[in-house]
Amino acid sequence: MGLQNFDKILTWSDFPNQVAPGKPEDASISVIWRLDANQYERKGNAIVIGTYSVEIVLVDRFCAVVKAVANGDKAVADALLKHEQGHYDIIALGAREFYKKLMGLSAPTENELDQKREKIDAELTKKADEVDERYDKVTEHSKNAAVQAIWNKKIDAAKKNPNGTVADLL
Repeated sequence: MGLQNFDKILTWSDFPNQVAPGKPEDASISVIWRLDANQYERKGNAIVIGTYSVEIVLVDRFCAVVKAVANGDKAVADALLKHEQGHYDIIALGAREFYKKLMGLSAPTENELDQKREKIDAELTKKADEVDERYDKVTEHSKNAAVQAIWNKKIDAAKKNPNGTVADLL
């Protein structure tokens, strides 16, 4: 079990769809995390999640690229793919934080545990989505190379730090 797909490296084959005409960006990606936990355990007076995993998943139907860009100038395609990797990694950082917070989670009842888990999930999803939107805005969808380079370094550092979180990117 554990945290799955945290270190995934994207390739253009992860973008099976063509970007719709009129879109301002040359590629788009959708990344989510999914909890697989089907067992609770009692520890003393508390209920905890027994065995669980958090999987980082691409939502294929929302992963798209302008094929001419992906298959065109290598430097342009590589820079765009690195930008899309940034989106993936931002959500992966949120997923890792979610996974770690579940480790210490307990409650008197299964219902209360579910409520706590759902609250943490919603808070971290919101935070990761906000950072992800900001990333696109300040990098101008990868078009601002100087700002993109700064974000690449911040994202890489947060991922390499076992305690790195989405908040480290603010």
